[in-house]
Amino acid sequence: MSLNAAAACRVFDMQRFSIHDGPGIRTTVFLEGCSLRCAWCQNPEAFQSGAADELSPEAVLAEVLKDRDFYAVSGGGMTVSGGEPLLHLAPVRALLEEAKRHGIDTCVQTSGAVPKGNIEAVLGLVDLFHFDLKHMDPRRHRALTGAGNGRILQNAAFLMERGASVQFRMPLVPGINDDPEHLAELARFVRSLGAKELRVLPYHRLYLDKYTALGMVAPLRGTEAPSAERLAWAAAELGRHGVAVVLEG
Repeated sequence: MSLNAAAACRVFDMQRFSIHDGPGIRTTVFLEGCSLRCAWCQNPEAFQSGAADELSPEAVLAEVLKDRDFYAVSGGGMTVSGGEPLLHLAPVRALLEEAKRHGIDTCVQTSGAVPKGNIEAVLGLVDLFHFDLKHMDPRRHRALTGAGNGRILQNAAFLMERGASVQFRMPLVPGINDDPEHLAELARFVRSLGAKELRVLPYHRLYLDKYTALGMVAPLRGTEAPSAERLAWAAAELGRHGVAVVLEG
């Protein structure tokens, strides 16, 4: 599929041999741009307009295909991440079409903070959605990310109603979203969608050097990573409310 320059993929990074961005060994394509400004964002370079390389979907797929043999033996494939990849519907749809044309498994990592039509437009091209849930309280969500969560929760329900394969994920940030009341509300929402599992991504501090290099100040620079005991407690708390936890990272 040939696209003009306006539909190029704005790629700020590509990571080969990723093992935490979906099943098997994967190549993760990171695209510039995001509609949220999460206080704990691990990829602030996604905010730097104009810093990414403009590549055609065919050029991106050519890089992805270099590790095709590893995908075959591990059940892996291509993951499209960001930023928020579904902001860029035309190039992302074209990239996913190219991947499926070559028989490559596809995963999209999304915050859900996009128009429902953007999600619907790629439904048949995505084998797995990684869908992030950050905070259930709309005011807290706006304070922490710059936007409310109404559209996000609606899109989560839409994907489940459409029978998409979805893994819900939450970054667990101490003092932000790890209190028992929030975990109980989160568990109720996940279960209401028919999901029984939540993948928890423990907050870490490895991203802070990126902010320094970009001349930015990390809002949560004083926050420490959760202890093993806190993670075990949070997993048990979610389990008490009927949601199994898979720890990632």
